[in-house]
Amino acid sequence: MMKYRLVLLLSVCSLLSLQVSEALPKAEKGIIDLRNIDNKDDFILRLNGEWEFYWNKLLHPHDLKKSKIKPDIYGKVPSYWNNYSNKGVKTEAKGYASYRLVILLPQGYRESLGFDMPVFNSSYNIYINGEYYAGNGFPGKSAEETKPEYRRNLIKFNPASDTIDVLINVSNYTHRKGGFWLPVKFGTYEHVRKHFARGWASEWVHLSVLLNFSFIFLLFYILYPKEKTMAYLAMATISLALRPFFTSYFLINDIVTIGWVWIIKFQHIVLYLIIAGWTWFIYTIYPTKYFRLFARLIGIYFIISFFLTLFIPANIVTYNTFILHPPVILILIYVSMKNFQGILKKNVLDIIYFLAFLLLVVATVHDIRITMGRSESHFGYTMSYSVLLFVFIQATTLLYKWVRAYSEKEKLRIELEYVNKNLELLVSERTETIQRQKKEIEMQNKQLTDTLQLKNKIFSVVAHDLRSPIVNILYMLNLLKEKEYHEKFETLANSSIEYAKLVISLLENMLVWGRGQEDRIRYSPARLNIADIILTNMSIVKESADKKEISINFTQMGSSMAYVDKDLLDIIIRNLLSNAVKYTPRRGMISILLKEEKSGKKEHILLKICDNGVGIPLEKQKKLFTSAEIISTPGTENEKGTGLGLKLCYELVKINKGTISVDSKEGEGTCFSIILPGQAVS
Repeated sequence: MMKYRLVLLLSVCSLLSLQVSEALPKAEKGIIDLRNIDNKDDFILRLNGEWEFYWNKLLHPHDLKKSKIKPDIYGKVPSYWNNYSNKGVKTEAKGYASYRLVILLPQGYRESLGFDMPVFNSSYNIYINGEYYAGNGFPGKSAEETKPEYRRNLIKFNPASDTIDVLINVSNYTHRKGGFWLPVKFGTYEHVRKHFARGWASEWVHLSVLLNFSFIFLLFYILYPKEKTMAYLAMATISLALRPFFTSYFLINDIVTIGWVWIIKFQHIVLYLIIAGWTWFIYTIYPTKYFRLFARLIGIYFIISFFLTLFIPANIVTYNTFILHPPVILILIYVSMKNFQGILKKNVLDIIYFLAFLLLVVATVHDIRITMGRSESHFGYTMSYSVLLFVFIQATTLLYKWVRAYSEKEKLRIELEYVNKNLELLVSERTETIQRQKKEIEMQNKQLTDTLQLKNKIFSVVAHDLRSPIVNILYMLNLLKEKEYHEKFETLANSSIEYAKLVISLLENMLVWGRGQEDRIRYSPARLNIADIILTNMSIVKESADKKEISINFTQMGSSMAYVDKDLLDIIIRNLLSNAVKYTPRRGMISILLKEEKSGKKEHILLKICDNGVGIPLEKQKKLFTSAEIISTPGTENEKGTGLGLKLCYELVKINKGTISVDSKEGEGTCFSIILPGQAVS
C-alpha cells in the first residue's frame, strides 16, 4: 500500500507544480496599468480582469467622446456575459454589448504592439484609440443584422501616446453563451506574432503526429482484424487529430472557408466520435457484460446525435454539450473502478493507465484555469502535449500486450515443431501413406516459417523507416519550444508534413501488399485514359522532383486508352515515379513514354518510365520482382523506402493482365517497360 500512496503523492505534486504563477498586472475598473511592467521591450500578457461593460449597446468611439456614458458594470474578462446577471445588470445569452479597456503604457513608449484576438460568441469588431482595426463577422442589434464567424485575428498597433483605449463590440444570437471566454493577448508585436505563429505551428505538428499514430493503429487492425482495440483507438485518435481544425486556431480556415454554422457542427461531431471511440476502446480493455450493453447504447446514442447535429440549427447544437455529461461521467466512474481494481492487484499496465489519465486530467484543469484567468502558469497551455503523451502511452502498452501475445504464439509454434519432428521419427517406421502425410506437414511448416520470416523482415524494415520520420517530427516539435527556432516555424511545420506524407506512402504500400498476400485485392477493370493517371501522379511527385531540380518529360504517341483497374494502375505509376525521383541524382531527368501499339487484331499500350539515375546491378535485376528477400535501398539523397514498391508493381501489373520488364545499366540509368491490354482480355 505504501507504493500506491507514493504514486498518489507524486501525482498531487505534479498538479501543484503546474500552478506556479507570477503576479502580472490585471485590469481594475476598466484600466490596466503597465507603466511599471518589467521587460517592456519584449513582453506578452493577457488582458484579464475588470473591463467596462455596456449591455445592449454597440458603441462607437464618438459616443464615448460626445457623452459621459457610464458602464453598467465592470465585467470579469474572460467570462461569458451570462455570468453578469447577478452583478446588477440583467443579461441574456442572446444580445449585444460593448467592452472597453484603457491600457496605460510607460511614459514615451512607442514600440509596435500586438493584439492576439481570440474568437468571440459570436461576432465582434474592435476599435483602438478611436480607429477601426479588425472584426470577425458582423455584430448587430438583431439576429438578422448579425453575421457570426470564428477566426483568429492578429493586430499590429503603433501607439501615438501613453494611453490605449480599446473598445470591442460583441453580439450573439446563435450560441448558448455570449461574450468571450478566451483571453485577449497583448504585448510587443514581435513577441505576440511569434507566440501566435508558435501556437499555430504547434497545432499542425500535433495534428500530424496524431495522424501518424492513427495510421499505425489502422495498419495493425488491418493486419490483425481480431484486434478491435486498435480500430477503436484509431477512431478516437483520428477524431482528436481533426479537432484542432474546428477549435482554438481553427486550422480549417487555412484550407477552406466553411462558415460558422458548420464549424460549430463539426466541433460537436468530432467530440461525439472521440467519446464513442474511447468508450469502445475502454470496453476492450475492461470487458464486462453490463459495460458491453452500455457501449452499444453509447454507439446508438451518438449515431442519433450525429445525424441530429447535421440537420438541426446550429444555435440548438450549442446546447448539445449538456447531453455529453451523463455518459462521460458514467464512463469515468467505470474506468476509475476497474483501474483501481487493477492497481490493487499490482497490475503494471493499470498503474500506467492511471498515471497517463491523471496527467491528462491535470493538464485539462490547468489549461481551463489559464483560460478563465485564474492562473498565469510558466508552462503555458499543456493539454495538447498531454494528449500526445496519453496516446503514446496507450500505443506503447497495447504494443507491449501484442508483442507478449505474439511471443506466446511463437512459443507454441516451436513446441508444435518439436512435436512434429519427434512424430517424423515414428512416422518414418510406418506406411508410405503416413510418410506422405508427414512430408505435407513439413512443407506446411516450412511455408509457415518462410511467411513468418518474410513478415518479420517487412515489419523490421517498416518499423525502422517509420521511426525516422516520427522521431524527426517529435524533434521538430521540441525545437518549436526553443526561442531561437521561432523564426523557422514554417520550415519545421512543412518538414513535419513531408515526413507525415512519407509515413502515409509507406503504410499504403504495406496495406496493398498485405491484401495481395491474402488474395483480397479487388480488380475492377474499365477502359481508361492512362494519360490522365500519369499526369495526376506527376503532380504528386512534382514537389519531391523540384527539390532535387529533376525535370520530368511526358510524351504521348497515339491513343492512351487501356483496359485496366484505375486504383491498381495508380499505385503502379506512383511507385515507379517515386523510385525514379529517389534514385535520380540532383538536376537529373525522368522521361515518360506512352505509345499505342498493334499486333494483328490486338491492341496494347506501352508505358516506359526512364531515368538517368544510379542504375541497378545486373545480379539484382534478375531477382528484382520475384525474390522473397526484402531490400530497402536509400535514394541518392538518403530517401527511405520499404523495398516493397517494385514487388507490389509486379503483382499489380499481373493482375491487370499485363507485363513489366526492366532495362538498367549502373551509372547510366533505368527503364521500366509496362505493356497493358487496350481492350478486355478473356
